[in-house]
Amino acid sequence: MDERIEEDRILVSQIGKVALITFNRPKVLNAFSAGMGKQMASLLDSMNDDPNVRVVVFTGNGKGFCSGKDLKAANTLEKPAPRSPYRMLNFNEHNIASIRSFAKPTIAAVNGVAVGAGLGICLACDMRIASPGARFSAIFTKRGIPAQDAVGAFLPQIVGLPKALEMLYTGRIVEAEEALHMGLVSEILPHEALLDRALAIAEQIAAAPPLATAMIKQVVYRGLGRSIDDQLALQTLATYINSANAGDDIREANAAFKERRAPIF
Repeated sequence: MDERIEEDRILVSQIGKVALITFNRPKVLNAFSAGMGKQMASLLDSMNDDPNVRVVVFTGNGKGFCSGKDLKAANTLEKPAPRSPYRMLNFNEHNIASIRSFAKPTIAAVNGVAVGAGLGICLACDMRIASPGARFSAIFTKRGIPAQDAVGAFLPQIVGLPKALEMLYTGRIVEAEEALHMGLVSEILPHEALLDRALAIAEQIAAAPPLATAMIKQVVYRGLGRSIDDQLALQTLATYINSANAGDDIREANAAFKERRAPIF
């Protein structure tokens, strides 16, 4: 598939079982508009039900990953429909929720600036790798607002509470090397090698049994902050769901082990 959506603001392509979502507004460092948010949520919703998509990689075109919400567009053409304050308190009403609640693995290939909502998109992904030009900022205090886009929730999970609060309080820029040191990203690659590396990781994940992989994601995220008893209950539930729906994968794994070959799922 090679679709162009919303006047090329989001590009979607597929390599094997991996879908690549590219933010494509390079002149504004891929600033995120309301229309892009709706399209991304719609895309992920359809990909959740598509057996030919097992992993999704996000990246940006040009020098930016995503420079945050497009404030100029928000003040002109793309005003979102009014929402009640009660709906605004519902996490599922936010675009970032469509990434974190996505059932399949996600990877952010951060090729440049990722601030505000762009940082939120990165944090909502399961893993992040970056080029040397990547820069990160929880920029909200510099805009006179509290943390947005689930950054206040996700950042402490990834870098720890003290470092997260420092980033949130100051809104300072974090360069790629510091991001690697604090665990915000797991690898730094030359810019020209970044996307290939992200796709290689994605293809390796895509070769695993898809439902078992999805169950791993559910157990890990739903178990965060819970007791070991709750985590074991989630593990047991995931095992039953996998056994009931992925018997062919279990049989293939056992056969491949006995035959000393790589399994094909």
